[in-house]
Amino acid sequence: MILHYFLVGMKDVFSYDIVRTTVIILVLLASIVIYRRISIIIQSGGSFCSSYKIADGFFYIHSGIVPGNRKILLKNISKTTIHLLRGRGGNGYRYHIELVMKNGKNKAFMVGQSNKAEVEIAEMQKQLNKNKIKIHYYDYTKL
Repeated sequence: MILHYFLVGMKDVFSYDIVRTTVIILVLLASIVIYRRISIIIQSGGSFCSSYKIADGFFYIHSGIVPGNRKILLKNISKTTIHLLRGRGGNGYRYHIELVMKNGKNKAFMVGQSNKAEVEIAEMQKQLNKNKIKIHYYDYTKL
């Protein structure tokens, strides 16, 4: 009975073009982001929940929102800068990871702070040090 009322209400809501168009655009954008994330995860062999993966001499960024190529050769990275930032409105802390390439281009992405993310960041620092990539770490939460 409740399902019937819900379906009648949804039919009424979707009768408006603005709602229908907005929902279609949001579903399309979410589908593109999920497809991009799954495609890079298949290439890297990483986990869906991880933010990046370092494997086979490449740095794979798993975020589907980052524009451009997300498979970066480790030899092309000159330095990495990690910023721990305060979230707005008490929404927690975030890591802003910026990769600076030898050709002068930058690639950046965000990672939410959690126990898993802290372990991943520490592991990333170890792996990048092995590949002789400079790492700069800044903590802006104590200002």
